Amino acid sequence: MKSTLIAILAAAALAACASPFSGWRWEKPGGDYDTDVAACKTASYADSNGALPTNASVRRMQSCMEGKGWKKVAR
Repeated sequence: MKSTLIAILAAAALAACASPFSGWRWEKPGGDYDTDVAACKTASYADSNGALPTNASVRRMQSCMEGKGWKKVAR
């Protein structure tokens, strides 16, 4: 139960980054967002042992997306 709650909280924190209320979004012409974001999440948060995302893990996630050619653009 604890790991499920942590996973839900982590997903909510990540969703906040993609929220329509944030000032930016990811963009890549012809990119497959779902595939790339899933791969980056796995690579960036796999070592967190169920902990909530940290500033460092969010930076790793963003670096991964940028490495796949995604750019942050203003909404």
